[in-house]
Amino acid sequence: MKGKHFKGKQKNARIKTRRERKQNIHIKKLINKLLLIISILVFLICLCILVFWLYSNNELERIEKNLSQLVTDATNDGNIENQSASLKIDFKELKAINSDVIGWIYIKDTDINYPILQTTDNEYYLKKSIYKTYSSCGSIFLDCNTKPDFSEQNTVVYGHNLKNQKMFADLAKIYRGELGEKIKVEIYTENTFEEYTIFACYMEEPNTNVIQKNWNKKEKKDFINKAIEKSSVKFSCDIEYDKKILTLITCDSTGKERIIVHAI
Repeated sequence: MKGKHFKGKQKNARIKTRRERKQNIHIKKLINKLLLIISILVFLICLCILVFWLYSNNELERIEKNLSQLVTDATNDGNIENQSASLKIDFKELKAINSDVIGWIYIKDTDINYPILQTTDNEYYLKKSIYKTYSSCGSIFLDCNTKPDFSEQNTVVYGHNLKNQKMFADLAKIYRGELGEKIKVEIYTENTFEEYTIFACYMEEPNTNVIQKNWNKKEKKDFINKAIEKSSVKFSCDIEYDKKILTLITCDSTGKERIIVHAI
């Protein structure tokens, strides 16, 4: 009886082992299927991101091509009023595309050559093109609380830092000193042309207040001197403290800090 009982226990053990093996095989198959599904989902997500990125780039190139027809080289135009201007802008046609266009910004030796827009909300043109269609590239835009004629003591302009080196990405080159120490920023409006000279460029946290517009003489002088002290490059610029300031802002490559450029 004992032998039969022992054999029975062995048989039960073998049955249990086979059952466990089958369960383990079944679990492994489920895990493999789950990993395959996850891999497929990750691949599809990455593919969608890539397609969307390519679409956004192509859309931006199409917009830039259309806008380039409204901008001409003014250096050989003997009729232009201000011979310092590099461009001649067709603001009539630009405003026909979008009445929010208030100006144009150009920096030589960079890809910064864009219309400037302004609306009542600083979030709007973060994800909108000049045609008011969705665009992850956004647009270059003026701070919504700033006068559109660039008449204030400090006029603030925003733009994305894109991996394809578009919009305000080239501000990083200015920060790294790749464009030298003498850099001009040209600002065009429908009725005016102004040339600014960069005097400071530095990085700050997003909550830093650089959009202040109303200073007394001492406060403005202190602001300019502090910006020069923080600057990553010692720019060649004759500072006149009573002149207007232009501030350009974009993200750094991580998105955690802001690259800030001041010109006067």
